[in-house]
Amino acid sequence: MKRLRNSIAVWSMLLASATTVFGRPKLHDLNIRVVLQKNGDARISETRQMSIDSEGTECYIVVGNLNGSELCDFSVTDETGCVYELQDSWDIDRSRDWKTQKCGIVTKRDGYELCWGLGESGSRTYTTSYVVTNLLRGYQDYDGFNYMFVAEGLQPSPEHVRLVIVPEDTLIHFTPDSVAIWAFRYRGDIQFVGDSIVAESSEPFKRRSAMIVMTRFAKGMFEPAIVSNGTFEGVQAQAFEGSDYNADSDSDNLIALLLFVAACFLFPLLLIGGYFYYVWRQRRKVMKDLLWYRDLPYEGNLQRTNDVLNAYRYGGADYNNLLSACILRLINDGAISIESSMDRKGKTVQNFVIHPLPDDNQYPKLLQMVHKIFRDAAGEDTILEAKELKTWMQKKHNQSYTDSFIQTLHTKTRIYQYRDQLDDVRKVFGMKKFLKEFTLLDERSVGEVGLWRDYMIYATLFGIADQVIRDMKKINPEYFNMDQVAQQMADDATLPLIRSTMHRSTTSAAMSKAEREARASGRGGSASWGGGGGFSGGGFGGGVR
Repeated sequence: MKRLRNSIAVWSMLLASATTVFGRPKLHDLNIRVVLQKNGDARISETRQMSIDSEGTECYIVVGNLNGSELCDFSVTDETGCVYELQDSWDIDRSRDWKTQKCGIVTKRDGYELCWGLGESGSRTYTTSYVVTNLLRGYQDYDGFNYMFVAEGLQPSPEHVRLVIVPEDTLIHFTPDSVAIWAFRYRGDIQFVGDSIVAESSEPFKRRSAMIVMTRFAKGMFEPAIVSNGTFEGVQAQAFEGSDYNADSDSDNLIALLLFVAACFLFPLLLIGGYFYYVWRQRRKVMKDLLWYRDLPYEGNLQRTNDVLNAYRYGGADYNNLLSACILRLINDGAISIESSMDRKGKTVQNFVIHPLPDDNQYPKLLQMVHKIFRDAAGEDTILEAKELKTWMQKKHNQSYTDSFIQTLHTKTRIYQYRDQLDDVRKVFGMKKFLKEFTLLDERSVGEVGLWRDYMIYATLFGIADQVIRDMKKINPEYFNMDQVAQQMADDATLPLIRSTMHRSTTSAAMSKAEREARASGRGGSASWGGGGGFSGGGFGGGVR
């Protein structure tokens, strides 16, 4: 009997403990709406959907680090529409019954605590509203703020947070052309949605989570009552410390691009039409009486040749053919080979095998980088599979080198750069003409056959590899039987293998880089877990007590 009583006691304690753990208050959803007034004040409304039990007597919000701002006009309502009675003074030690349908402010040394009674247990919805004066301030270069809207250490931690920032003045519009946005200390993102700024979590908050939003506005949108002698650039630099925003992004170029796009919007047809006409005239000048060119333009530099091709395109730049040509060059030079092997399912597959690159310092930088990426991604077995390359380029600790590679690959060229280099340009297009008309030649000198590997590389760069290789095989099929490297380069499976291995990974890396640069420049994107220093508002704590 004694053993039975002890067992009952133990189970009673465990049940009580479980009830305590699973019955604690929960904050299911926190919706915050911030209305920015013309003078920089902000009306902040917070709606909490909660499960309340017998634990605690009140809910409270921590608002600190106000740096001269003040808090006023505090009110609370609940799901019944009841307006809570605002007390002149608030004693956090009063009973739950006394605090029911009442609210108050506790003034702290570094800010405030906004408090209200929990009232009855069950599913509850509390809506708080208050004004923070001078939340948005003026700086020498921009207007803006860096504000913690959800404090760190909030208990219970919210399962979901959504913050919406809107202007009170309906004539003000929040768009990427005039506003830049960043967010810190939570898992989620921040985006422009219509004329609003929306920050939203994608995972439940942890104890160290917070929601800090930094926003920069063009001068003239607001008339802030407080104007600092400093710059917003200094605020941004402090907030970026410890963050994963790329502070080295080319924001100046992005701003210039935005201005260019804005200008083009006014005269799109005129500018586009003028550009196409200019390219047409320059191409006509290059193609007039164009002769074959049989040597390698720019002394075999593939990237410089591709720059010319891109400059004289009517549409956007292309780098996929350049990558394919670079890999063929490495195959030609023995730094890469293609070998067959069995996969786990017993199927024969072809993979790149990476070999040392002799005298690598003699190669252009782009070729060196392609070889290094292939070598590192392949690992110790030196066999490179498509998934290995993609995985390598997605790893965060390889991000710096991947970004450098993308920047090296994506050279910027303009057609006007070649207005004094007509002879060199004509050599590029003269070689393309020669390769396209390859079957028109009746004879092949020994020297030309020695260039056939290079011709296949350049045909790939020009996007006419299939046709040129077919022509070569018709003219001299024995050549590909005698030259194993040429045979491998001309194999029908080689270019598809190159494309499947390299192009998707590179495109993904380029898109990732562009997204991060746009994100760092303030166009929205994922929030940074670290950083956000120098913020106002918030602090540590809040929730139920």
